[in-house]
Amino acid sequence: MEKTFLVVGLACVDTVTVVSTYPEEDILTRAQEFYRQRGGNAAYTSCILSLLGAKAEFLGTLGTDQEAGFLKEIFHSYNVDIVNCPKPLDEIATPRSIVINNRENGTRTILHYDRNFKELTFEDFRCIQLSKYNWIHLEGRSNYKELQLMMEWIDNYNNTVEADKRIPVSLEIELPDCTGLDSLLNKVDTVFVSKEYAIDRGCSNKEEAVQKIVSKCREGANMVCAWGEDGAAAVSPDRKLISVPCFPPTEVVDTLGAGDTFNAAVIWYLSRGKTLEEAVTYGCKVAGAKCGMQGVDGLTIFREH
Repeated sequence: MEKTFLVVGLACVDTVTVVSTYPEEDILTRAQEFYRQRGGNAAYTSCILSLLGAKAEFLGTLGTDQEAGFLKEIFHSYNVDIVNCPKPLDEIATPRSIVINNRENGTRTILHYDRNFKELTFEDFRCIQLSKYNWIHLEGRSNYKELQLMMEWIDNYNNTVEADKRIPVSLEIELPDCTGLDSLLNKVDTVFVSKEYAIDRGCSNKEEAVQKIVSKCREGANMVCAWGEDGAAAVSPDRKLISVPCFPPTEVVDTLGAGDTFNAAVIWYLSRGKTLEEAVTYGCKVAGAKCGMQGVDGLTIFREH
């Protein structure tokens, strides 16, 4: 039976406004496009995994409003399972983001709103059957104490099964101000940190980032950091430094979700037995292609790679 890639974290609704140039304050600016799409790192990553050929599942809190229905339709259209998402007893509003996509240079500016949102708990997580998964990816968020319990539970499971049945676990840390997440770096097999996180920790480039932060990871872990237009760097389990350039598109169209696309592509390649260098190179290629297109549906061209 084919096993599933589980992605744990946030799902929200992005309202995207595309403009020809970033608007000046207090001046009317006409938008070129205006649309809604699914947002949230974990939701995005799960959809990309499915596009690349994985059997994917999203696990996170979904709201009880109309926007949650929109997200459920999106997950269904991408063949991402949401069967284990907890069913809230109280009314919960779906988190939302306003995204300004600057067509001039492809940048995106995000305004996020998640009032009264309840993060996933360990009690929600422990209801799943671990044996059905071949990879678990966790989005680092403010519920780091709950995430630690999840990681410990997976570790306990892995200690009871044969080596070929153990579940690799990866963690993404994007936001630099979630300081509690630092304590989780040594509890997973693959760590993804953002450029913003690395800069906040005093790093000035991708190579310095992975070489500095890997010291906080468990022995034998993969350490990965994407650096936007400068590609990505990584440190392998044998502590080999890997540096990969970016693969930019002919024209930058939409960078929203490029980091989640990179993470998903690396996870997909690692799960197929590729080396870390091969996986990071593949991730940079897929993320670069994503930046050259609106949305992500065109990434199916990478399914056979």
